Formats: sequence, C-alpha cells, structure tokens
Amino acid sequence: MIRPRWDLLDTGFKRPGRGSSRSRRAQDEGMVERVRLRLTDYAADWPQSQDAFARMAAALHTSLGTPTDRRPGAPASVHWAAGADTTLLLEHTGDSVYLELVTNKRLSLDEELLRMDEEGLL
Repeated sequence: MIRPRWDLLDTGFKRPGRGSSRSRRAQDEGMVERVRLRLTDYAADWPQSQDAFARMAAALHTSLGTPTDRRPGAPASVHWAAGADTTLLLEHTGDSVYLELVTNKRLSLDEELLRMDEEGLL
C-alpha cells in the first residue's frame, strides 16, 4: 500500500470579493486541470527511483494496457489515455516518481511552454 506523506488540493476558491476574475471563471467552470501524487520518497540514488519507476510502469501496463506515449529522458514519462479528455501520466523526475491525472488541454499547454522555453522564447 502506498501512503503519501502529504497531499495538497488547491480548489481555486478565494474569499468572496477577493478572488480574481480568472479564479472566478475557474470556479464557474468547476474544472480541475491536474491531480498529482508523489508515489515515492525523495531518493538521492538515481537507480533506486529508476527501479521504482520501471516497476510502476510495468504494473500500470498490466492494468491499463499499452501506453499511448513514452518519453525517455529527464524527466521520463509514460502516458495512458484516461478517457477522451484526460491522460494518466507516470513521471520519473530523477529523485521521485509521480502519478498524475491531467486534462489533455493542460498537458498540451505544458508541452507548448516547454517547447518555447527550449527554443529560448521565454
């Protein structure tokens, strides 16, 4: 059993009269873009966290089937379609492993920002 040591849920709710128009719009839409859970403790040893990532990827492959995308490198990630609008993402950041459920729209925006950063546009 995996027991997280902490959790965080940002609901986007602000005190009445203090919220921005953006947060009010998000509240009106009732949309959560991302749920992220750290599955491992922070590890100073790369092989230890890499092994955990490989074992979790194999377990998810057994449960969910063939991934829709695999991205080697740092960070490494494996993606599974989780419905028409969401993706389940297993990510190895080097010192920890994360499981994330994210909307495809948010994932696309994140990838666009990463591309722009790599091209020096940010």
